[in-house]
Amino acid sequence: MKQYPVKIVPILSNVNLKKHDGDFDGKLLAKAISTSAKREALINAIVSKLKQYQLQGINIDFEELSEKSINNVHEFQKELYAKMHAQSLIVTQDILPDDEDFHLNTLSENNDYLFLMAYDQHYTSSNPGPVADQKWVEKQLDKMAMNIPSEKIVLCIAGYGYDWPEGSTASTLTFSEAMATAKEYNVIIDFDNDSYNCKYEYTDYGKVHHTVYFMDAAGNFNSIRFADEYGAAGVALWRLGSEDERIWKYFGRNLNNETLRHTPFDFNLLTTTEETSEDPDYATDSGEVLDVVSEPQSGIISIQQDTSENVISEEVYQKLPTRYVIKRFGQVNKQVLLTFDDGPDAVYTPQILNILKRDSVPAAFFIVGINAEQNLPLLKRIVNEGFEIGNHSFTHPNMATVSIARAETEMEATRLLIESETGRSTILFRAPYNADAEPRKMVEVKPVARAKQDSYYTVGESIDPEDWDIASGVNADSIYNRVVRQYEANPEKGIILLHDAGGDRSQTVKALPRIIHYFKSRNIQFISISQLLGQPKDSIMPTVSNGWVKANGWVSHILYWGGKLLFAAFWIAILLGLGKILFLGVLALLQYVKSKKVVAGLSDKSHGMISIIVPAFNEEVNAVTTINNLLKQDYVDFEVVFVDDGSSDDTYEKVKNVFAGMNKVKVFSKQNGGKASALNMGISCATGDFVVCIDADTQLMPDAVRLMMKYFSNENVVAVAGNVKVGNEKNILTKWQSIEYTTAQNFDRRAFDLLNCITVVPGAIGAFRKSAIIAAGGFTTDTLAEDCDLTIRLLRRRGIVRNCTEAIAVTEAPETLKQFMKQRFRWSYGIMQSFWKNKDACFNPRFGTLGMIALPNLLLFQILMPIVAPIADLMFFISIAVSWNDPQSRQKLLLFYLIFLLVDVAVSLMAYVFEKEKIYKLIWLIPQRFAYRQLMYIILFRSLRKAIRGEAQGWGNLKRTGNVKLKVTVNDV
Repeated sequence: MKQYPVKIVPILSNVNLKKHDGDFDGKLLAKAISTSAKREALINAIVSKLKQYQLQGINIDFEELSEKSINNVHEFQKELYAKMHAQSLIVTQDILPDDEDFHLNTLSENNDYLFLMAYDQHYTSSNPGPVADQKWVEKQLDKMAMNIPSEKIVLCIAGYGYDWPEGSTASTLTFSEAMATAKEYNVIIDFDNDSYNCKYEYTDYGKVHHTVYFMDAAGNFNSIRFADEYGAAGVALWRLGSEDERIWKYFGRNLNNETLRHTPFDFNLLTTTEETSEDPDYATDSGEVLDVVSEPQSGIISIQQDTSENVISEEVYQKLPTRYVIKRFGQVNKQVLLTFDDGPDAVYTPQILNILKRDSVPAAFFIVGINAEQNLPLLKRIVNEGFEIGNHSFTHPNMATVSIARAETEMEATRLLIESETGRSTILFRAPYNADAEPRKMVEVKPVARAKQDSYYTVGESIDPEDWDIASGVNADSIYNRVVRQYEANPEKGIILLHDAGGDRSQTVKALPRIIHYFKSRNIQFISISQLLGQPKDSIMPTVSNGWVKANGWVSHILYWGGKLLFAAFWIAILLGLGKILFLGVLALLQYVKSKKVVAGLSDKSHGMISIIVPAFNEEVNAVTTINNLLKQDYVDFEVVFVDDGSSDDTYEKVKNVFAGMNKVKVFSKQNGGKASALNMGISCATGDFVVCIDADTQLMPDAVRLMMKYFSNENVVAVAGNVKVGNEKNILTKWQSIEYTTAQNFDRRAFDLLNCITVVPGAIGAFRKSAIIAAGGFTTDTLAEDCDLTIRLLRRRGIVRNCTEAIAVTEAPETLKQFMKQRFRWSYGIMQSFWKNKDACFNPRFGTLGMIALPNLLLFQILMPIVAPIADLMFFISIAVSWNDPQSRQKLLLFYLIFLLVDVAVSLMAYVFEKEKIYKLIWLIPQRFAYRQLMYIILFRSLRKAIRGEAQGWGNLKRTGNVKLKVTVNDV
């Protein structure tokens, strides 16, 4: 109430709460105010509480006073009034009619208002009669106004009634209850135009005669009219919630003659009334299957007014307001019925079906559409094994709180799913959250009414062990004990509610055999709903067969199996990705430890002349810088062979002019034929027995060639891969590429070095035995990944390919998205071509680790996985959305994905430590894993499309910026 500008004045009464009878206790009051000290303590306590809760005053309601305490009551009131007014708080007091105990003049001086309780003229223990006869009310107001000003009087009116059984005390009635009773016994309500109270009589089912008097809006109107014309301070209603709601059509308005002359009251506002009681009527007394016989209807009332007095002189209830009327049927007789809600579930429903089948026990399953959609074979199994199916909505909302359209959609979608998958429909329904077989509240009744509109029977429950409440510690023992206890308390109730989905239902599964054994051991029969209703199964679940249902069934199957494949793709992608990360992490760690010893044992002996081959196409920005960098190599005997592949810019002229006459640099030009042809020409022109191939945009550390050449001390080594790093980390795209080089390309080569299955000696930096290249057929022009293709052919010939992480090359990564996509498309397409050329070696043990590890790795993680990965990403978010109402599944999903990310971060951290990179750069790792990967998907799909079409692709060129800056420390030189 504090949320709104409502003034609150609490009541202080002398009801003895310890007696629990609601009666006033005069002795208790006398004791509380017997001395000045006690009165002061009580008053201080009152003021303190009012201040604490920010209330506006107090209303005193003292009754049943003892004669000795009357003076103390008046003294208390005087002291209270003084104290309260000093605190700007109001004081009011309730006065009983004809109560001689109170000195009204004295009380008027010590109260802001006096509330005249002009009701209970007749009461529970009196003879039947009006609650507040209009003449009696007027008399009491006149009498009180003789002693105190009328503007201090608040007239209290009645908003309730009494029902007197003959020879017994009355029970209190609300207006709604008075209407319901009159409707039930089909009696006529008489508006007594003498007392302005309503009355009727009836004889109940036990042949007891009853007399009922109650106040409605018409009688209250006349009372308020009199109070307003009299000049009273106002009116107060006793009790809120039990009144005729028509009173609010005029309550708060001034109904005196002057006001009504200017603004007449529209009495048509009082000619209809609604039934406000939530409690439905029952057409039958027993049964747990529900059917709505009739729905609420408005009451119609004829109003006659006395125009001269502006009061209601007559009122006729032509049609009484009605509540929901529910028919109950399906009474058990030494029988029980098992029902399961919320399924089907892939884990628990099959276990429950197995138990039921083993023990030959029938049951009904009330399915949630979204769960059935994810478990279509289970839905079909339930029907095929003879069990009944009911509708439990599609997404399990509270059907009483959703819109009518939403409720219709929920039930219709589930019905269509059942029909399309099983060929049967269902007339059985159970509302989520409100399955009680004896609904009393509107939230329980509304779903029953909505189900009736679609010709469903609502199946209730009377035995509910609350097996869903696992959070409170429910287990198999408590489930079993609750079922037994509830059944034995009322053997006439027999529908048992259990759950086969919606969370951990292992305890339900565990309790089920014990429940079955309990009832069977006592010869209590398990029945189906059709047996309970005495109808054939085909009437409960009628067969359905038409083209629309069949088409819908095919669509459901396609969506179901498609969803399963997508979900499987997600877990395959996660598990394979996690497996690869861990596998490579272990290999890389072992290689890191082993390489320390291997490198330490290698010598720096010269291997004679080495030819460094630099193929170039339109590299005028970088070519001269690259050659100048190469001339700084600390290897003793080398030459640079520069091959221009028919550039359309000034690449050839610039290089030729700058290095003319320099013996260490040989410059050649040829017709454009692609990078492979340029490399082959360079090899044919090379004088050294070893060649180092680098890209024209790459710069090497001064010791790179020398460090790679150490590995050729082993005669079986045919190639050595260098370590490529990004040298132009200018924007987010190049930063992401730098992470990829360190945590993927270089890290993979480090790991596969241990097993001799490196598939790519990078074009940016790689050393070869020239004889091995020639024996393998040189660089080929039929793929775009000539470096990958040659490396695989070297491995097929049983050559050893090593990795030298110490030999560092710094390359220029594409700085624009367009250039990046162009480069990676060439790489991706080229790898596909290389794999396809060597597909015969994949999974072929004759080719050792190449066939069993390297090529399967290419197939899985560079061709197939990137196809599945986007689906896996999509399924991750879909799965999170689907499992939003299943915290356990959602938590498992998030936990597994978090583990995957943590392992990925840990291995990436390992890679950065191995490479001696700055750890802070990994801040870009997580966004790189999400956003960067989407770009790779696009590239891969473009490559696949091109491969499927069999289209060729040229070498092409990338726009260079010359932003690579090689940082050489003193220790590096």
